[in-house]
Amino acid sequence: MSDKKVIDFAVASGKHRHARDHEEKEAKVEAMRQRFESALPDKKTPVKDYLKKKRAKKKRH
Repeated sequence: MSDKKVIDFAVASGKHRHARDHEEKEAKVEAMRQRFESALPDKKTPVKDYLKKKRAKKKRH
C-alpha cells in the first residue's frame, strides 16, 4: 500500500486554515489602511500605530 495517497486531515486542515486566516486578516488590514488613509492622509503608519495601541491596551487589562 502506498503511503503517499494517505492524507492526514488534521494536518491538511491546519495548513488550509492558517492560509485562509492569514488572507482574511490581510483583507481586514487592507480595508483599515484605506479608511485610515482617507481620514489621516499625513500620518505615516496609522494602522500599525492603531494595532500597537490596541495590543498594549490588551496587555494592561
